[in-house]
Amino acid sequence: MGSPAPAGHEIPPESPDVGARALSVASRMLCGASTFFFLAFLFAYFYLRSIDADHMWHPAHVHPKQGLGAAFIACIVLSAALTIVAGRRMKVKSPNWTAPAIAGVVLGLVAIVLQCVEYTVQHFGPTNGAYASVFCAWSAFYLIAVLFTMYWLETQVATELRARRTPAGSEGDIKDPDQLIAPGLDAAVFYWSFLAAIGVVTYVTLYLL
Repeated sequence: MGSPAPAGHEIPPESPDVGARALSVASRMLCGASTFFFLAFLFAYFYLRSIDADHMWHPAHVHPKQGLGAAFIACIVLSAALTIVAGRRMKVKSPNWTAPAIAGVVLGLVAIVLQCVEYTVQHFGPTNGAYASVFCAWSAFYLIAVLFTMYWLETQVATELRARRTPAGSEGDIKDPDQLIAPGLDAAVFYWSFLAAIGVVTYVTLYLL
């Protein structure tokens, strides 16, 4: 039996700046990936519109509900604006940043409900021409992106509320949880703002052009 190996040095805890930087870079990479993903639908829209095969690009009966579309994008833009306010309040360590964040999540969920309602009242499906196909696919995938982003934002709010209910004890809990929550919220707000901008492009393309 050989002699036991000497004890190694204790690894110090990772600096919060490392995680914050990783989240910042990851959110921007996610924005890039989302851009390329939704750019495919934008290209399909203008390509299919330009060729207008068999004059089936946009049949006369294929019209989305303008009122629901306007309400949808209004909720998206207001939600993004409120989350930006929440992010700025968090940066100045204001404890009431959760109020606009919760309102932003609620508005995002309302937007999802409005889009689902539109699917039930519109008089066309993905097989009713090229425009209908692009509309249904583009709006559906955007809806999924919004849903997951709302979940991301909700986890930041839930983590903050849980930390307030249960302050750090002596069993190794994080003394200042906001130091870790803030980078996650900042990354989520940045991506949601970007996704809301994609939503504006989506609305203008599908409803106004």
